[in-house]
Amino acid sequence: MQYFDFSSLIEQYSVDLKVLGESKGVYDDSGEYVAGEKTEYIFHGAIVAFSENKVYRSEGQLTSQDKLLIMREPIDRALHGAKVIHDNRQYRIESELENAEFTGVYQYTLKYVSAFDKEQYYDRS
Repeated sequence: MQYFDFSSLIEQYSVDLKVLGESKGVYDDSGEYVAGEKTEYIFHGAIVAFSENKVYRSEGQLTSQDKLLIMREPIDRALHGAKVIHDNRQYRIESELENAEFTGVYQYTLKYVSAFDKEQYYDRS
């Protein structure tokens, strides 16, 4: 039973997001590793900052640069861990908040990927 329906509110604040996924790599017959295929998706969702209270209480699990992604449609589990590009910043889809049956929307934690990480995204468009 759905208690709340936030879908129209989320739609009002949603933007298009670039999501970069990669399938699992495999080893070929000669034992060489072959990297997975990279795929780009466009998702539609609202990105919201966590409240300072939530960041403070999470004991280091969240930072002020992490975000909450709220969508009307679920993300395929295979894309958990994929990269999300928003405002020329890169995030990784970390976890899902399991309350869609009550709220009508799907919520995911986006962990900020530091500029010091090996992979960096630069949108040259």
